[in-house]
Amino acid sequence: MSGAPELQTIDMGVSMETEEGLEIIDVLNEVSEVRAMAGHLVTFVGALVGTSGPIGHLTTIEAYRCSGGVLLHAVTASGPHWAVGGTTGAAAVSMIQDASLHQPVTAWLARVGLD
Repeated sequence: MSGAPELQTIDMGVSMETEEGLEIIDVLNEVSEVRAMAGHLVTFVGALVGTSGPIGHLTTIEAYRCSGGVLLHAVTASGPHWAVGGTTGAAAVSMIQDASLHQPVTAWLARVGLD
């Protein structure tokens, strides 16, 4: 699914005006160029590399290759979504607070070519 960078829109699961929404926007600004924000949606420049199935308590993780690195957007079944970023997939994984997710996310990133 990897391709050239293009406009991507993600659902943050919360309004951009909440603490959780602002944290996702901050991560996006570190690795990409935010183009638009409206409510719970944010649009940025990146290339979708892959979407996982369920990992741990997460519904899915979306991985994007951006000009400044890698964005991992974690979608939860309930509650706000979250994101981490880094210059590489490994650097992004190291930013995940729940250490029990490190190994399965690292393995998935290797399968989609972002290790």
